[in-house]
Amino acid sequence: MQKYNSIPNIIFDFGGVLLNIDTSQAVKSFKEIGLVDTDLVKKEYQTNGLFDRLEKGTISADQFRLEIREYIKAEVSDEQIDCAWNSMLLDLPYERLELLGKLKKSHRIFLLSNTNIIHWEAYMGMIQKVHGVCLSDFFEKDYYSHNMGLRKPDPEIYTALLKNEGLLASETLFIDDMYANYQAAKSVGMQAHFLDLENGETVLDLF
Repeated sequence: MQKYNSIPNIIFDFGGVLLNIDTSQAVKSFKEIGLVDTDLVKKEYQTNGLFDRLEKGTISADQFRLEIREYIKAEVSDEQIDCAWNSMLLDLPYERLELLGKLKKSHRIFLLSNTNIIHWEAYMGMIQKVHGVCLSDFFEKDYYSHNMGLRKPDPEIYTALLKNEGLLASETLFIDDMYANYQAAKSVGMQAHFLDLENGETVLDLF
């Protein structure tokens, strides 16, 4: 297993790399509240559809809830929709926060996440409640797709971060569990690591 301690700048993905997630749980939860066509959730999450617009911040949380109600064959509250959507968010093992704290002493570290306002509020609250810390404190800066108007694997989201922080792509490591995102980082000259979750690899193995 290659170790990356010598690379001065590190950019972490969040879901899958640091936060454990299970997208199939969201599919199950939406089905439980009346979303009959669960393939829609999978399709929309993987393509430039409703979830893409939410993660780019081009629609609000209220607009997202309004649009997804069109596919739900029941009267549901905002809280039920949010609960179903957030059910994919599992836990953040404390040893991963410890790794970030250690790396921050010797590296410039950043977060680059495809996320949305509903998820962001949920996991920031969860991390504060469970671990008593603020996630943002572990990074020099955390970047979120819904604030940037960009979403991985668009190469522009990587170059925007590099430019904003004055980082050289060749001296910057990007870690993601989505192969397309890994490839996009490589395409702009960054060093990158595809985290193979299916084979049990974790971010703790890399340092």
